[in-house]
Amino acid sequence: MLSLLLRFFTKNDYQAKSSKMQPPDSEIIRAIILGVVQGIAEFLPISSSGHLVIVDKLMEETTGRGFGSAGMALNVALHVGSLFSILLVFWRDILELRHQPRICGLIVLASVPVAVVGLAFEDAIASTFTEPLLPAFALFFTAALLLIGQRLESGSEQVERMSSFKACVIGLFQAVAIIPGVSRSGSTIAGGMLLGLDRTAAARFSFLLAIPPIAGAGLLKFVELRHNVEPTISFGAMLAGSITSFVVGYLALNWLLKLISQRQLHRFAAYCIVVGVATIIWRLPVVMSDRAAPATVVVVDDVSSD
Repeated sequence: MLSLLLRFFTKNDYQAKSSKMQPPDSEIIRAIILGVVQGIAEFLPISSSGHLVIVDKLMEETTGRGFGSAGMALNVALHVGSLFSILLVFWRDILELRHQPRICGLIVLASVPVAVVGLAFEDAIASTFTEPLLPAFALFFTAALLLIGQRLESGSEQVERMSSFKACVIGLFQAVAIIPGVSRSGSTIAGGMLLGLDRTAAARFSFLLAIPPIAGAGLLKFVELRHNVEPTISFGAMLAGSITSFVVGYLALNWLLKLISQRQLHRFAAYCIVVGVATIIWRLPVVMSDRAAPATVVVVDDVSSD
């Protein structure tokens, strides 16, 4: 996992700077909590990134400790844990890709939009991981996608027959899901269903499509943290979070595949609406009051010497 690689290449950096970090027991507990959230929300169509932002802010307000700027790095580590869940559940499909060059080509083609958006707007995307208000509004978009996708579902097309154009459109759905609050699995599954894919085929393609961007983001973040002279999160927290994300994600993914076959996406849409409304009620007054607060002006007297 990403955390293991980080430990190997950074050697003793984490130990040398442990005095500058928060108590490891508290940090690890909070990372495990976020790992549970990630494992559930990554595969259920309710946006894992949005839930991570919301839950981290809740922990910050209730305990006085949040990951803050380190949240993006932990977010990537948690997603890498989820990646291993996908590899375990779909290992047969992944092995079959060796004999399915066309599907491999469709996955690569559909991965281009998210790569372009992710690299072009990295800083802007990172800034959205600090305030839960944007993810709250984005959850409404996720709910709309789920409801529309289930209502207008009419196709029975399999991934093997999908056109390159449809793969690109699904890739655009995945690129939009970079925004916290927009579910990656929900948007790509709904997008596939809208384009005529069978719901099971849409789910299969959605999770195979998750492998390149999650692996790529993990690699880029690893390279970035490798040269970070002052790590802001401990190895133990990243490892605990990623392992928790992997275990919980494996269970959640198997559950979701059963729910998709039963046409239960509307239940997740209702959940997204409830969480979105609750978060807006919680955060909107705080954000408005912060913006309305007058800036503190410091006046320095000009003292001239005789």
